[in-house]
Amino acid sequence: MYPACQASIICLIMKEEAKSHRLELFREASILQLKLVADGFRDALLIPISIAAAIIGLIRGGEDCDREFRRVIKLGRRSERWINLFGHQPPLGVEHPAGSMDMILSQVESVVLEQYKKGKSTAETRAAVRKAMKKDPKEKEDGPGEKAQ
Repeated sequence: MYPACQASIICLIMKEEAKSHRLELFREASILQLKLVADGFRDALLIPISIAAAIIGLIRGGEDCDREFRRVIKLGRRSERWINLFGHQPPLGVEHPAGSMDMILSQVESVVLEQYKKGKSTAETRAAVRKAMKKDPKEKEDGPGEKAQ
């Protein structure tokens, strides 16, 4: 950077802001990649399912020949909202049984950062993430030494 500026507080703040922007970019890019993988996996599953549903409807015929196909469309819309690839879908609430991908990623991120700050190992962090994922989101966290009733 600028040699005369190296020791000044302003330069330190600017360096921290640049580092913060880089971390945010890395975080957002990582989340997008995970969502793209989930979306691609969903698409790979829906392709044969939608073809089978259409074939069943064509063979069966009748007024409601598209019943199975419409169910696949409904499933696709629900999974699209759950993945929320580009953040344009209204968030699913905590009351939704599957939550949302955003909620799960946020929860994992919180646990990983907490474990990192505590200096925990990768194995301990993995165990903490698994424990957090098994916890019912509707349960309220108790304070230290308190038991859930």
